[in-house]
Amino acid sequence: MSMIRNRNLFHFYVYFGGIILLAASLPLSPFVVTVSQIIITLNWLAEGNLKNKIRKIWQRKSVFIFLLLFAAHLLWLINTTDFSYAFRDIKIKLPLLLLPVIMGTSRTLRENQVKVVLLTFTGAIVASSLVSIYQLSIIAWNPMSDVREISVFISHIRFSLLVNIAIFSLIYLLMTETFRWNRAMRNILWATLAWLILFLFILQSLTGIIIFILTSFIFLIMFSPCFENRYWYIRTPLLYGISAVLAAIVIYSVVIIFSFSTKEIDPELLKSYTPSGNTYMHDTWNRQMENGNYVWININEQELAQQWNRRSSLDYMGLDNMGHELRHTLIRYLTSLGYDKDAAGVSRLTETDIRNIENGMANYIYQHNKWIYPRIYQVIWEIDNYRKGGNPTGHSIAQRIEYWKTGIDIAARNFWFGTGTGDVALAYQRQYEENETLLSPEWQLRAHNQFLTFLISFGIAGFLLAVFSMTAPFFIEKRQAQMMPFIFAIVALLSMITEDTLETQAGATFFAFFYALFIFAQVKCYPDNGNSSS
Repeated sequence: MSMIRNRNLFHFYVYFGGIILLAASLPLSPFVVTVSQIIITLNWLAEGNLKNKIRKIWQRKSVFIFLLLFAAHLLWLINTTDFSYAFRDIKIKLPLLLLPVIMGTSRTLRENQVKVVLLTFTGAIVASSLVSIYQLSIIAWNPMSDVREISVFISHIRFSLLVNIAIFSLIYLLMTETFRWNRAMRNILWATLAWLILFLFILQSLTGIIIFILTSFIFLIMFSPCFENRYWYIRTPLLYGISAVLAAIVIYSVVIIFSFSTKEIDPELLKSYTPSGNTYMHDTWNRQMENGNYVWININEQELAQQWNRRSSLDYMGLDNMGHELRHTLIRYLTSLGYDKDAAGVSRLTETDIRNIENGMANYIYQHNKWIYPRIYQVIWEIDNYRKGGNPTGHSIAQRIEYWKTGIDIAARNFWFGTGTGDVALAYQRQYEENETLLSPEWQLRAHNQFLTFLISFGIAGFLLAVFSMTAPFFIEKRQAQMMPFIFAIVALLSMITEDTLETQAGATFFAFFYALFIFAQVKCYPDNGNSSS
């Protein structure tokens, strides 16, 4: 009896250690993520008692229903033609099968054990953020560097989702009393919380920032009873801080939007001649703008070419360092400064401006790319440019709009039964050709919306099945009033609006792990009001 007990205890410790390793590796090492899942799986098999575990899956409705999500991908192989793509897709989604089965049939975790997992995960997020800051210090000298590239180990969007989970995990740890934090430790947790919120904005993932703001407001509304007396010191700075950030973003966005809504061009007021006496060219049909100024008016390309070639080693008719037509970059940059596009305009440029243009910078505000406001401007410019018929290639927001429009066309043509698990990419390729998209071939990607991907892949019946399988266990296990399950659900579902969250290994593992941890793996006496149940 003692031997069996020791054996079970050993397997539990291996299982718990594997979970901790998986939590720590999510923001740090995709390789270790895979290794940790192998450890958990092999331990689950070696533990034996498989018949009872399988019976438990059938008996526990929530686990069985969630597995329907993976089953849908298998079932919709029926109408698939590209099996190579389909099997690769199923391989990516294996965590949706393995982690719920293993964590839903293993020994449940107590609240303090879940908190150890969250502490480990948060520590790994902090470590990864510090690596990102080091990376930022390396690229800081380059004005054309994309600050979102500082996410070294996984994509910046996936990282921003993990940072969101870590932020609210810290709030949860501060609000509950399973661990009796001393003052020094509480101060460390508060400092870590402040740092991760700041880092989220440094990372400049709009998806992550928007999710954080929306989740914060929903969290404060849903869990307002928690803050009535004891936790006002969490609610007040969070509420006022998020409100101030949101107000600043909204005000700045409105100002930018109005700058794209200037009055119509009056041909009679356009300039006819440059200061040198040459004729200006005006394309009044092209409504592209920079900082409230029309790009394609007041242009004399002969003067631009002559003056530019005197100041730069890059040819006016060549490419900038980003591979774009330099003349277009120059014209847009001059417009952003409010200068006419002539020799006088080029003469007014500083040496810094010349370097910016050579590096592919089309607006002078982008030289402040370590701050959030150039990113907001870029998003609004992309939408305005796309709305006016511009090419969406290379512009993330405009590309997403094109992906969604194309995806809706595909879904409409395959409404009832979908394209099948493996034919989504083929369907997109055919639809892009039919729609004569302006997107370059390398940017002709998939939906970037998980719900739309479900609809395209499975049709309406499979779409409803997928959504049901993700949401029903949440209510069956009665987690909707519990803080961390609720937070995870909001973060995950919001991410699926702008991302194919489950279509990458990192995204599928993120979703499967935290879903299994918060819904299946822990005891049901998990606190629902911020108080410890230990």
